[in-house]
Amino acid sequence: MVSSRQGPSKKSAKAPHGRASSKSDQKKPPRSSACTQGKQRPQDHLLVENWLDSSATIPLTLQQLLLNVFKSALLTYRVPSCRAGESDVAGGTSAAAHAPESTEQPQLDIKGLIQTIKSHLYNRDFNSAFTDADEDLLRAYALRWSSSRALGYAGIFRALWAILLKPNSQAMASANDGVDSHVVCIGGGAGAEIVALAAAWRDWTDAADGSKEQPADEEQATLSAAVGGLSVHDEHGTDAQSAAPTVEKLSTTDGQSASERRHPRLSVTAIDIADWSSIVGRLVSTIRSPAVAGSNSHPAPLCGDAGLLSPDGQPSDKGLDFQVGFQRLDVLSASEDELRRLLHPREQNHNASTVLVTLMFTLNELFSTSMAKATGFLLRLTDLLQPGAVLLVVDSPGSYSTLKLGKSSSTATGASANPSERQYPMKFLLDHALLTVAAGKWDRLFSQDSRWWRRDAARLRYGVGEGAGLEDMRFQIHIYRRSAD
Repeated sequence: MVSSRQGPSKKSAKAPHGRASSKSDQKKPPRSSACTQGKQRPQDHLLVENWLDSSATIPLTLQQLLLNVFKSALLTYRVPSCRAGESDVAGGTSAAAHAPESTEQPQLDIKGLIQTIKSHLYNRDFNSAFTDADEDLLRAYALRWSSSRALGYAGIFRALWAILLKPNSQAMASANDGVDSHVVCIGGGAGAEIVALAAAWRDWTDAADGSKEQPADEEQATLSAAVGGLSVHDEHGTDAQSAAPTVEKLSTTDGQSASERRHPRLSVTAIDIADWSSIVGRLVSTIRSPAVAGSNSHPAPLCGDAGLLSPDGQPSDKGLDFQVGFQRLDVLSASEDELRRLLHPREQNHNASTVLVTLMFTLNELFSTSMAKATGFLLRLTDLLQPGAVLLVVDSPGSYSTLKLGKSSSTATGASANPSERQYPMKFLLDHALLTVAAGKWDRLFSQDSRWWRRDAARLRYGVGEGAGLEDMRFQIHIYRRSAD
């Protein structure tokens, strides 16, 4: 499967994943415990630790704008227009936008829909929850769960830009020809990754264009040191001194002023086994809409130059800097050609290179579906990705991500009659595939078994209905970089 959702255990039906499993976990966030392997540098851990711990990894006003995008896109039947008089959904005009106001339902019955989703997840009926679900059910899911995750994801993506998007004059020059960097989000149809990437991209480009205050000297030095060792455009890395000018180039490049400077373009392809195309269309339309509520610090639109990729993955408008496509696909059954087209858009006359592949609350489900197929998929990714590309895995921590091998049969006393049954943490299976079977082809940049992202509950507002409030997110995170063969 390729859905980024998995059902909760029957003991905890409130959260599909990313939730605390005990009260003690909620009171005491676990300490950081990074693990590294391969060609590691102190800066690898430094980058992630300094930019993922706080809920303010992107500014609070930008977090609020992100939430407003979800609410505006999915709660009501009318999608905010990109321009006056328009209601653009998935490249077309919403039929609901032209319906008479008297017959148009103002918003979703969010409480009832969420109860339906929870019932399906409790029974582990994923087909009813996602694959066979209608648009209203998918919208309710995204409103309830994707919005909270997007807040946490945005900080992770913002930290990774320093690795993935090291600006240089060549990148600026190629920006006029098409999209420069490509991100593939496996299991990303529910929209959390898409909106999080848009918010992180907005924060990055604001800084790159000089429209936001630059970090203080001490923070700048920390980020400079981290960036120096981690650019995908520099396989051998650099020291902190040589990295500092790179950070300075965020505000000016080759003598260009901030208003003249062009930053690299970004394309995103979300892949899922369920049909989330209408949800993706709504979100992209709202990402570029000025009608969404914003602030003086971060006015709408979230990303005014956003657009949809065509079904064949080509830009609908080559002048847009942030483009999103959706592909309905089961990656465990995908052919080599299908995966190659997704990971190598440059070969389709699309000037892009895949720099990041994400598996956000998805890999555990792939392993649960078929351990052999999931391992094979990771190995095919290894063969198809270019050196320097980053693989980001985020999933539920602890027992939520433990998989069993073998079948157990209970005796009269309730004990297992099959001593051969074994349990494996997802992290073990991931490392086995990438670092043992594909030995020498990946460097592990960062690994942490459990950490928290906590929202600012006092200041963030998200009124979308009963049962759809924001949540903190507990997760494990693993970051790998494809090395040269």
